[in-house]
Amino acid sequence: MICHFNDGNPNKTMNQCRLLIHSVLYLMIFRIYLVSTQLIKGKTMKAVFFNQYGSPDVLEVGELEDPIFNENEILVEVHATSVNPVDWKIRNGSIKIFTGKKFPKGLGKDIAGKVSAVGENAAGFKIGDEVYGKLGGFKGKAYSEYVVANPKDLALKPANLNFNESASVPLAALTAYQALVNLGALTKDSKVLVNGCSGGVGHFGVQIAKALGAEVSGVCSTKNIAIAKQLGADKIIDYTKEDVTKSETKYDIFFDAVANQSYSKIKPILNKNGRYVTTLPSVAVILNFITGLFSSKKAKMIAVKSNPQDLQLITEMIENGKVKPIIDKIYPLKEVREAHRYSETERVVGKLVLSIK
Repeated sequence: MICHFNDGNPNKTMNQCRLLIHSVLYLMIFRIYLVSTQLIKGKTMKAVFFNQYGSPDVLEVGELEDPIFNENEILVEVHATSVNPVDWKIRNGSIKIFTGKKFPKGLGKDIAGKVSAVGENAAGFKIGDEVYGKLGGFKGKAYSEYVVANPKDLALKPANLNFNESASVPLAALTAYQALVNLGALTKDSKVLVNGCSGGVGHFGVQIAKALGAEVSGVCSTKNIAIAKQLGADKIIDYTKEDVTKSETKYDIFFDAVANQSYSKIKPILNKNGRYVTTLPSVAVILNFITGLFSSKKAKMIAVKSNPQDLQLITEMIENGKVKPIIDKIYPLKEVREAHRYSETERVVGKLVLSIK
């Protein structure tokens, strides 16, 4: 910039130059601020949220500000998510001891979509990658067009699944895998019984156990026997006609995917060193942490965790045709209330999906 004033006073000219430069710099900084504010705070996305605990009617679909990610995180454009029982338990306040009283709250753990942006220090993915995964913690906000994710929560989605199918997998399949392998100590030829074998977690449990070489029995109702056969169960127990707790067969692992059996009733049908694994805490399971020290049989509760290695193994099972998600219904995001109502009937076969894109 050249400053030139013809008033014959060099000091005055210098001061005028400084004033002009400061004015230009101020305008430049103010313009950058306006642009950054518009880009960061002015952009909105469609998302589901709620401002109080309650029935599905508290759920709203509206516009929220796009999430801001840091240098260690990834921004994902969400194409689909799924409805899990934990979602409506958060919504109705059943676990508010963990979720707190601050509103508004979002929902959703499962995501499938495309990487939209990558933090400077976030490794493993690039813009445009098609990914899926389970968001960590109790504050998942997957019912939205964009989410921020830790790279460790994600994997490339299975090549043979679309986004809706991929979104149905992470939380339920990881729960089943970690329950059977990490807590159940599943090995080839283990005798496994999956209680609730046609449900979201259970239908993955049957397939994963079979893929790992186990002998698998499944418990379901009469109307879901065909599904259980399709999943590959070696034996099917119809709970409307037979009491599984009186089974003459002994099992190495009893996976209570629907958490409606007690350890005390299941313990007699476990083999020596057998494991009872449930998806919900109970007094018996808690006490077994102490009493189990004196018994070869164990009671465990699964608390699923994001694990990229586990998710990659599940991806390989899917791509190899050994595991396939079953989807009961697909809802558009605007019908999230109806999706929650159906999920709360606890009669879902496989998974429920919310399609976003």
